[in-house]
Amino acid sequence: MSDVKTITMEISPEEWERLQAEADRLAVPIDTLAQRMLSNGIAQIQPPIDKEKALRALDGLRELAKSLPPTDAVELVRAGREELEQRGIF
Repeated sequence: MSDVKTITMEISPEEWERLQAEADRLAVPIDTLAQRMLSNGIAQIQPPIDKEKALRALDGLRELAKSLPPTDAVELVRAGREELEQRGIF
């Protein structure tokens, strides 16, 4: 036998009516629909960010950027604009 847990919760009459209407529409028991919705909602929760790992990744990007040649942002935009003008897009 599986180790099933039971939860009791309160919902508003409006939420109950919406849940019941959807259960009726799908032709499933209301408790089955509620369990599916809870499972789907939990599955969509993003895991917490590992701050140490993120900081290490940023440090790695900083090191990588040191080996790249400097970029003139104004010249980059100018060149991009010229290319778009040549294509007749801008």
